[in-house]
Amino acid sequence: MKTHTLNYSADKRIRLLIVDDSELFRKFIGELLAESTVISIVGEAENGRDGLTMLESTNPDVVLLDMEMPVMDGMSVLRRVMDHDPVPVVMVSGLSREGSARSFDALKQGAVDFIGKDALHPRKGIGLLRKELLYRLLCASRLQIQKRPMEPYQAKAAADRQPPGERIVFCEDCGARNVIDADKRGNGQELRCIECGDLLDGVVITRYRRVTSVGVIGAGHGGTANLLNIVPQLPVDCPTTLIAVLHQPASHIDLFARYLDSVSSVKVIRLTAGMNIEGGNCYIAAAQDTFCMVSHSTNFTIRKGSPEAGHGPFDLMLGSLSTVMKNRLFVLTLSGQQLDGDKGVKLVKRNEGYVAVLNAAGCLCKELGENILKKSDIDRIVTEQDCVDLICRFQDGAGSSQLNATSSGT
Repeated sequence: MKTHTLNYSADKRIRLLIVDDSELFRKFIGELLAESTVISIVGEAENGRDGLTMLESTNPDVVLLDMEMPVMDGMSVLRRVMDHDPVPVVMVSGLSREGSARSFDALKQGAVDFIGKDALHPRKGIGLLRKELLYRLLCASRLQIQKRPMEPYQAKAAADRQPPGERIVFCEDCGARNVIDADKRGNGQELRCIECGDLLDGVVITRYRRVTSVGVIGAGHGGTANLLNIVPQLPVDCPTTLIAVLHQPASHIDLFARYLDSVSSVKVIRLTAGMNIEGGNCYIAAAQDTFCMVSHSTNFTIRKGSPEAGHGPFDLMLGSLSTVMKNRLFVLTLSGQQLDGDKGVKLVKRNEGYVAVLNAAGCLCKELGENILKKSDIDRIVTEQDCVDLICRFQDGAGSSQLNATSSGT
């Protein structure tokens, strides 16, 4: 196994541009970073239009951008930046919090991080606040931002998903099986049982999609942005089941699962105990849930696991899945701060599963991936687009041996 090198930027003084209509906020950030030896504020703008002009003249390494501004709002500025001259943007807002739908909108449009202004309140303590802000700005500055593609994602909103040609409805009265064309659904036409004539209530039982392969994703802070760049690109008929274990507050994850589902072709579901997973879906789990998976014949059921000393929730999920799926298991680590997953990855490799780590240039927080690389044997370091390709190749029946063969030299 050859040595992989993470793509860190060389240490230097980070050039920061602040674009915010609040003079008080700009002054506060300036005072907070005044004694920093690693960040230099190279400009301040009070609206989005001036911010775009100053962006060209100051050449910043990272932009702190307010979402709500006069003349040109932050989202408009963000889209212009991502379309023309990409640079790491940390979005801030006084009206929205991290983990809100608007924060996910900003990440989907290209922001690398989102900070609610309420989280920057001095009540947290100036020292702690300064340390946290410095960390997030430094992490953002090291990201390599790619120009957004001219065409939107191939994925459509969940409401626009193409239904299969036929649906099956079982009559609650006589139990008869009714095959109904999808075109007849939702057009106001009454649907009646072919046997007893009873009015069908529209409860549709879709055909069960068998679990043939599973991809388990581990992520923390910054991982939501990675997932927003990966999952919406998957095709609607992707049979690979994805389970993402996120080190994020449960309240964030509930909303994120709904948001990701709305912008993806694959179905995205918040994972809960007792749920049977199905092929082709993407499940989002909170790390604090400590879930594991058990199998009964062809059914794969999620259970609440017991925390184990020295093992994280990502380890727990990987350990239970590796014994069941073996070489049909795909593991991917994204951005995150937690040191979790290295023990589970060793079990996955022992059972001939495939393991990939997102490269440092695509991770806001690199600790999760670095820990895996230091302690575990992996198959490949990947970009976000590589992640999409690997998942799609796994869906075509490519086992880990074939992926290893085709990715040699990466």
